[in-house]
Amino acid sequence: MKMKAGKKTKVNYKQLGLKVGLEVHQQLDTEHKLFCNSQTTMQEKAPTGTIVRKQHPVASELGEIDVTSQYEYLRNRTFHYQIFPKEVCLVELDEEPPRELNSEALKVALEIAMLLNCKIPNEIHVMRKAVIDGSNTTSFQRTAIVGSNGSIRYKGRKIDIKIVALEEDAAAIVSEESGNVTYRLSRLGVPLIEIATDILENFSPEEIGNIAFQIGMICRSTGKVKRGIGTIRQDVNISIKRGARVEVKGLQELDLISKVIENEISRQNSLLEIQKELKRRGVRKIPADISDVTEMVKETKNQVLKNLIQSNATIFAIRLPKFSGLLKKELAPGKTLGRELADVAQAYGIKGIFHTDEDLARNLLFDDFKKIREHLKVDVQDTIVLVGEVRDKSKISEKILERVYQLTLGPQKETRAALEDGNTKYARPLPGAARMYPETDVTPVSITKEFLEGIKKQISEPWTKKLARFKKYKLADQLAKQIFESEFSDLFENIVKQKKVEPSVVASTFTSTVKDLQKRENVNIENLSKAHYTEVFDALSKGKIVKEAIPDILKYLSHHTSSNVNMAVKDLGLVPVRKKVLVKLVKEVTSIPKINSERALGLVMSKVRGRADVQEVKRLIKKYLK
Repeated sequence: MKMKAGKKTKVNYKQLGLKVGLEVHQQLDTEHKLFCNSQTTMQEKAPTGTIVRKQHPVASELGEIDVTSQYEYLRNRTFHYQIFPKEVCLVELDEEPPRELNSEALKVALEIAMLLNCKIPNEIHVMRKAVIDGSNTTSFQRTAIVGSNGSIRYKGRKIDIKIVALEEDAAAIVSEESGNVTYRLSRLGVPLIEIATDILENFSPEEIGNIAFQIGMICRSTGKVKRGIGTIRQDVNISIKRGARVEVKGLQELDLISKVIENEISRQNSLLEIQKELKRRGVRKIPADISDVTEMVKETKNQVLKNLIQSNATIFAIRLPKFSGLLKKELAPGKTLGRELADVAQAYGIKGIFHTDEDLARNLLFDDFKKIREHLKVDVQDTIVLVGEVRDKSKISEKILERVYQLTLGPQKETRAALEDGNTKYARPLPGAARMYPETDVTPVSITKEFLEGIKKQISEPWTKKLARFKKYKLADQLAKQIFESEFSDLFENIVKQKKVEPSVVASTFTSTVKDLQKRENVNIENLSKAHYTEVFDALSKGKIVKEAIPDILKYLSHHTSSNVNMAVKDLGLVPVRKKVLVKLVKEVTSIPKINSERALGLVMSKVRGRADVQEVKRLIKKYLK
């Protein structure tokens, strides 16, 4: 039941045995971080210093070390943490114990738990979760359960909410190169709500994306969560019949959820097919056949291998018996088995691998592989994989071999990272239960009935009512949903209530124009304040500008933040054309022999672009064109 790129296939997800668990992570919009008084703005640009750390795994109270911690330790990375004056303090540097739990964040978290119909514990206990990927200077993340056994409704069906947790967000990664990882500490400790559903069965990938949207909207309805890219992230646990549970982390776009699920279904089905094919070929075990072939490839024409050898790397050849052709098999659209093995290599710090199932002539590797095959007496039905290791003595090659052996067993439990195209890549083993232990530096918080009653009185308007109100602005369904989801939803409502402007113009400015300025023209929209936007639409309502001028004016104001709309209009020459002048111009253009409406529109707009409403120009052309 493999899904092919560009082709929609109707899939029976119940028959497929699709099971999905959602984890929605949403930053809270509090003034201070969860365990200190550092600001949560995450806006400071230049770090004032850097600290360097290594991290090591520790045993749980049961004396066990989590498999994920062991994996991260084997990667042998060094972490560099950037410090910012107002957004980082000694707590984030792990040089000072955490302070008491942020009461503002706790109230928001409890409000969300109530909106999800959760049971609230009598006491909030903070726990430590072992994390040594460098995203936290302490080697653990602090987390506390604030609600459990809740539920919401979707299409008349009950969606169980397992837990709602309040935790500290991780540091944001800046770069990674040659075993050195740089993080920004400004995000570390920002209050984060985590909402985990129970297993979702008999839902399509699209419906699961809609459920995630609904949970996100419940959080946003409080008006106390951060908005914008990176403030909300989804993790998705996916499995199918005869497959394995895989956790895909870091989805920032809701639209990607269904695509990621479909691609993971395809990947696991393909792995099951490979398992079956290996059995047909008689492959039961993968021998530990790793050879040092550095001397054999010293005269290589391949530049990557040349660079590796010059950096004193050892080149290892791995023989995969009866694997010929399998590494070019597509697991999901644009993702081959060879790419999957390369992802494992990259997880351990090397850029990739070479193998005999790829185009050897194009990579200038034909002679190298021929020499290796003859020297090692490798059969043509076997595949050879080349790995260059600078620091490790075949450790990465052994991990790749271990991954290959797993192909004989079918899909494996693991954590994968989401990619922008909807595919995923190997990140690390799936963590076990041996990484949670009590946080002894934070006092438990008692939750009284009076405290909860106070929160209940302040519970916000349900998101469903707000969405219904957006639809009353006579926006197209898609546009209504886009502006409702956007960080500008509240500002949109304020403007259309106060100014006599077309709601669709305001909505499309916030959902399309602003994004285009940011992506295509690299405009720093963060320089634009609410006052800037309000002033622009005030000018539009009074006829001081036309809507076509809005992109240029916003761009101007982003560069001249102390300026106003009147100054922008004057400097850019965007004073609207008077009706008489426009009519005269249209008459002149439409009198040109054999001119059509499209050509006439182009000629007129070339002279009045940004100073006349294009719809008005079209209307006049239609009126005067003979």
